[in-house]
Amino acid sequence: MRFEPFLLEDWLIECLGARIDLDHSGAPAPWRDGLAPQVEDSGLNEFEVEDRFYKAISSTYRVRRSRIALTSGAQSANYAFLDACLGRGAKVMVEHPTYAPMRACAKALCAQAMPLPRPREKGFTVDMAALDEGLRQGAQAIILTNLHNPSAKALRDGEMEAILEAAEDKGALVLVDEVYREMCPRPPKAAFRLSGAGVSTDGMSKLFGLGKLRVGWLIGPEEVAERVNETRLYSSWHLPSRSMETAIQALERKAWFRERALRIAKVNLPTIMDWAEEEGIEVTEPDGCLHMLVHLPPGTDDEAFARRLLRRHSTAVCPGRYFGAEGSFRITFSCDGGTLQEGLGHVAQEMRRLGQPK
Repeated sequence: MRFEPFLLEDWLIECLGARIDLDHSGAPAPWRDGLAPQVEDSGLNEFEVEDRFYKAISSTYRVRRSRIALTSGAQSANYAFLDACLGRGAKVMVEHPTYAPMRACAKALCAQAMPLPRPREKGFTVDMAALDEGLRQGAQAIILTNLHNPSAKALRDGEMEAILEAAEDKGALVLVDEVYREMCPRPPKAAFRLSGAGVSTDGMSKLFGLGKLRVGWLIGPEEVAERVNETRLYSSWHLPSRSMETAIQALERKAWFRERALRIAKVNLPTIMDWAEEEGIEVTEPDGCLHMLVHLPPGTDDEAFARRLLRRHSTAVCPGRYFGAEGSFRITFSCDGGTLQEGLGHVAQEMRRLGQPK
């Protein structure tokens, strides 16, 4: 088993220390906005805290505990699903473009990882003809993100139901990473709620801004949850008690976290859309999240563009090629307004060097 190089992670390390960070997706950490969890330094029994964490997820998402698996974040849940629920000879379909570890894990853990196009020219919807062909060829799982990473476009309930129905007819499962799903004014329904073939993964990183807790979960059919839980126990045992305790308190205030994310977007999204219109820059307008794709002039190397922006302006954005979206870059607008405007000014300046019309 070999993994392809994790270029996205290398890029994030390279950008450490950038004066203007328009690179990291997700909401900012909540500490400065009034979240102060009360967690005792001692006396936390990991079995008791884990039991309460299960109950918190079960109550929040109104699902039986037997359908929940705990993991060290959503990314860990995606890996555990592929490792525990599919054989090494499995064929899967992975959306393209997508978050790099989704593709890399599928390639490393399965015999074949077929691309499932989500083309920009069709608004990053799923190519259903390609999906049907992949299922005809024996794909045992479909791997998606919703909201889509990197475009932040939503697969609405009707689209997801069609995908799930097609998969279920062939006995396949649909794994959907939903870390951005609720960062949306009208969130699509979770995949696990729409079909017995649906498997949802989530965690504390994006909506909650608590990625450093390294806790997450999977919700799906009971046999899937059981296998993922077994894998987690044998690979990493129990999750950190303090992290689970903080996550429990965050779940109890999920409405506050959603309101905060939507408030940030309401302030900053018009700024970035007005900037794009004024500068004549093409973007994909997001359905939610705190990031979006900005499209470069045809033939422009997105990685080279991002490096120039970092070198000349100490401003970090994320090259689209790391997701399979060459010729674009992902930009985050979760920061304060002044920082966002300064960063956008630097982007526009470098765009003009390319001859991008204003």
